[in-house]
Formats: sequence, C-alpha cells, structure tokens
Amino acid sequence: MRRCLSVCMVILCLVFLFACSSTQREIQAQDINFTFACKIDVASPNGNLVCSFNRAGQKDAAIEIISGSGKGMKWYWSGDGFTQTYQSLSAKSENCVLPECSFASLLVKALDCAEKPNALESSGGNVFSGSMNGCNFTLTVDGNTGNLQTLSVPDWNVTIKFHDFEEKALQTNVQTTLY
Repeated sequence: MRRCLSVCMVILCLVFLFACSSTQREIQAQDINFTFACKIDVASPNGNLVCSFNRAGQKDAAIEIISGSGKGMKWYWSGDGFTQTYQSLSAKSENCVLPECSFASLLVKALDCAEKPNALESSGGNVFSGSMNGCNFTLTVDGNTGNLQTLSVPDWNVTIKFHDFEEKALQTNVQTTLY
C-alpha cells in the first residue's frame, strides 16, 4: 500500500512539474524586447502583407514588404530622417511622409511610444495597452521570451503578428543615393 501511494505521489509530482513548466510567466512592461528582427504578418483595410521588420531602438527601424502588393518596397527610420526605396528609386526626408494610418507608420510609432517608461498599462496575461496621440493600441507578449506576438490598433483596423525572430537585430541605417 505504501509503495503504491509513493508511486502515485511521484507521478502526481511529475504531472504538476510538467504542467507548471509549460505555462508562461507573467512579465512586466520593462521586460518586453523592443530590439529585434523578425517577419510580420499585417492585416489592414488595404489588404494583407508579409514583411521583414528590424528594430534597433527608438526611431531606428526598417520594414520591407516581402509578399503581397508592393513587394520590394522598403522604409527606413533613423534618428536623422526617413528613407523609402522601391526598385532603383529612393527618397529621403527629415520626417516620415507615410500617411498616419499606414501600417508601417503605426507600427514604428506604437513601438517607439510603448518603449518609453510608464507608457504601457498591463491588462494581465502578458497583454499591454497604450496610446499614441489619442490612438489606442494593444500589445501581446510571449511570457517566455519577452518577444512581441501581436500589435493591434483598433482605431485603424490594423493587426500585426510577429514571428520568426532572428537572434539579433542589426542597425537599420541606410545609405541611399537619390536618383
């Protein structure tokens, strides 16, 4: 009887151990990884796209459309300006010239805003909300890695899913020649 009870206790402990190890931990806003390179799936009123995304810090990001309408279009944000390229054409300006509601502009602005201290409010379960210029957004985060999973901007009907993270983000500065 004791042997049976001991075996049952060991099995119960193992089940409990494995059940606990598969759950994600709840993280704080300061634990979110805001420097990364990955692929993103974009759903917006203008259609669905797959892009590569690289973020090396505040106002330092790059996006390239890799499938869907506009394939090959690239945008670069750096501390000293904004550059957009498509095929052999390139244009640089001091500020982002994309419409405020474009997924690329929303993505970069939301992450720049979210990274600032006290900008996010936890909704529990690794879901955070924030606001940029009166536009609300929600981030979901992987509790095991601190990597972003989704960004939702309901006011503009934009949802972005983050996946296929690379080990380390590269600087996004671009050297361009204007034609």
